[in-house]
Amino acid sequence: MMRFQFPLALFAAAVMTSPSFAQPTLERPNAPDPASACLGECEQHDCEPSREARRMMDAEARLLEANARRAQAATRTLQAQRALIREEQERVRANKQAILSEAKQREWEHRRADVKLDNLTDRLHDYRAVVLTSVTGVHPKQSVAQAAEILSGQGNLEFVNPLKIKRKYRTHRKLAPDFVYRHGVLRATLHRETLNEYGRFVHLVIRDHNGKVVYDARYENVHFAEMLAPLSGTATL
Repeated sequence: MMRFQFPLALFAAAVMTSPSFAQPTLERPNAPDPASACLGECEQHDCEPSREARRMMDAEARLLEANARRAQAATRTLQAQRALIREEQERVRANKQAILSEAKQREWEHRRADVKLDNLTDRLHDYRAVVLTSVTGVHPKQSVAQAAEILSGQGNLEFVNPLKIKRKYRTHRKLAPDFVYRHGVLRATLHRETLNEYGRFVHLVIRDHNGKVVYDARYENVHFAEMLAPLSGTATL
C-alpha cells in the first residue's frame, strides 16, 4: 500500500505548481458594462429633447410677452379714444346747456303779472288759514310742492293741503267738511299751462270762506314765490 503514496504526492505537487492553477487569482481587464453604456446613451438622448423643449418654451414666452404688450397698447389707445369722446360729449352738453339757458333767459325776460282783483293784500291779517283746494294743468306735483315749500311756516296763515296730488306735502288726510266755510279761512286754486318750451302761465284764484273771490291774477314767466306773495305776506310785483 505504501507504494502508491509517492506517485500521488508527486501528482499533487505538479498540480499546485501548474501555471494554469495560479492564473485565476489574477485580475482580468474590466469589460464595458452594457447596462451602464445603455444608461449613458439614454441620458444623452434625454438631454437633447429637453434643450429643444426649453427653446420652444422660451419662444412661446417671448410671443406671449409680445402679445401682452400689444394688448396693453391697444387698451391705452382705446382709453384715450374714450377720453376724447367723453370730452367731446361734455363740450356738446355744455354748449347745449348754454344755448338752452340763453333761450330760457330771453323768454323769462318777458314777465307779466296781470292782477285782475286784489282785495286780499291789505286785509291779509283778517285771515288765519289758506286751504289748497285745487291744482290743475301741467306739472301739478311740482305746483303743489312749490306752493307747500313757500307757504309752510311763512306769514301768519296756516297752510292746509288735503290734496293727494303730492302726498309728501299733504298736511291733512281728512278735513272737516265745514272747515273751508269757517270764518278766516281762504281757498286757493292754481292752474298752470305752458306757453312754449320755456314759458309758463299760471292762474291764481283765492276765495274767502263765503266763496267770494278776493284775489284773481294771471302770471307769465313769474316765479312761484312772487305769485304767492299775497298769501305769504311779502311784497308782490
